Amino acid sequence: MKNVLFKAERIVNALAKNYSHEKTSAIILVAGKGTRVGGSISKQLTEINGIPVAIRSIIKFQHCEVIDEIIVVAAENELSFYDEYIEKYKLSKVARIVKGGDCRAESAKNGFLAVDKKSKFVVIHDGARCAVTEEQIEKVARAAYKHGAAIAAARSTDTIKRADKEGFVSKTIDRRYIWRAQTPQVFLKKLYEVALAKAGDAYVYATDDASLAEASGFKVKLVECGENNIKITYKEDFERVRHIIEAEEKGEGK
Repeated sequence: MKNVLFKAERIVNALAKNYSHEKTSAIILVAGKGTRVGGSISKQLTEINGIPVAIRSIIKFQHCEVIDEIIVVAAENELSFYDEYIEKYKLSKVARIVKGGDCRAESAKNGFLAVDKKSKFVVIHDGARCAVTEEQIEKVARAAYKHGAAIAAARSTDTIKRADKEGFVSKTIDRRYIWRAQTPQVFLKKLYEVALAKAGDAYVYATDDASLAEASGFKVKLVECGENNIKITYKEDFERVRHIIEAEEKGEGK
């Protein structure tokens, strides 16, 4: 393992001066149940202005120049819907549709195992973040081409408090160094492979993909993507995302 880790670190270091586009595969995670949203259908298939949330995300990656292929990771009972959507929306970059796992980390791993062997970088994105822009995807990808690993994030605008076990403030944390992680998260494929191997069965406890890289000792570059790249989690989030999308379509979000 030490030899593999050293090799991956050496590749990352070599990329520090390389700003070119390497073959990049996007893994779009749309297998979540979305229980906090409610309703009879999953949040991924819920429509915003006539287009399902998941498809809005996939379309952004379809149109992004640095993305070469797309792997869709969907719930088993929804796999057939994506075959229809791919044809309807002409999603030519979608190479495979694979079944999701029992948790987010397992779904990400399933998607990773389906990536083209020739790909050098992988992009992992929560399909529920359908307000992501093509510019944000490319910006994070190019940061990863340079540093080996990069994630979309937003600087904290709130004062952050650390609490003790009784719920009292134990410390005020300098918010200049606090970021809220988002997706897409982009990794050198070999780096992510090493991170998964090193995590072993514990990978299922990772709350995001960057934490796997961090636990393996890799540095992850934060890329400011602002407040609009939100993940639909609750019912009220749909209306907020709709406004963001409509503003972007009118050119107000540029």
